[in-house]
Amino acid sequence: MELKIPTPEQAYWGLRAMKTVALADGTLDDSERQVMEAVQRVFGTHHQTEELEPITPEELAAALPDPQIRRQLVNGLVVMSLIDREVSPREAELVERFAAALQVTAPEVTNLRHVVKRELFHLRLDLARRFWLREKVAEIWKQEGLRGLAKFAAGMIGKYEDATVAARYQALEQYPAGSLGRSYWEYCRKNGFAFPGEKGGAPESILFHDCAHILSGYGTAPEEEVQVACFSAGFQRRDPFLFVFFVLLQFHVGIRMTPITAARTGFFDPERALIAMRRGAAMNVDLNHGWDYWPVMGEQVEELRRRYNILPIEAFRTRAESESEQVR
Repeated sequence: MELKIPTPEQAYWGLRAMKTVALADGTLDDSERQVMEAVQRVFGTHHQTEELEPITPEELAAALPDPQIRRQLVNGLVVMSLIDREVSPREAELVERFAAALQVTAPEVTNLRHVVKRELFHLRLDLARRFWLREKVAEIWKQEGLRGLAKFAAGMIGKYEDATVAARYQALEQYPAGSLGRSYWEYCRKNGFAFPGEKGGAPESILFHDCAHILSGYGTAPEEEVQVACFSAGFQRRDPFLFVFFVLLQFHVGIRMTPITAARTGFFDPERALIAMRRGAAMNVDLNHGWDYWPVMGEQVEELRRRYNILPIEAFRTRAESESEQVR
């Protein structure tokens, strides 16, 4: 994901648009105010929320010519429409109007209509079509054919067993402490996850997600799943905002997007999500595409973090926020 830091002036226009969407249902509630405050803390601006006036799509388009800032802002407006966990028809319409005026085409803007109308089948179908799953299936078909697809499908529902595959992952226990391989072994044992090849284990082709957990340092609690998805959106080069939209629906709005995990509400923390995205965007490798974990399983996690430019969370906090955290 390309992530451009807005200037104070660009942030001013963007915040006015966010407030306009938030006020579409008549009130600026606490969750919406928190989004605007989080944006300012992470990007280092200091506009007074109470003094920000609503803005029309046409005024915004005239004030914001930068295409990348426009794309980022439309994503932010989608977040704003969902953050109170109930997108209204008026909010969805406003986001569409802003996107049209800014000449930004984003599937999530259309998806908001599905959320408003509770067209969940269409919503899930569109996200599944665009998700990494489609590319993984195509890759498996090309390399292994029908047999590979059968193994993948069985693995997705925890029905595929292969003692040889399982043994390769069980042997990671013998890798050096602090290595990616040993860390993955500990991650699975700590969380009660079966290894690929074991009964109930996930297919090898999606192990990159577990590696993202390990390399980012984010755990598996719902709020951390949100953060690792935002981290993944940061380093993802194709359709990155899809990850953010997915976890917003699954772990914040409470719409079940996958049969594997129960839907939850209220776990999207805007400041932590933004920091996770910035951490991922600073990376120099896309873990989801073209990255092979086996050649680096024996290397230290800290060394891989340096190599991939995975910066600590503290690197993206403002000085005031970092000092406040230390006091707490």
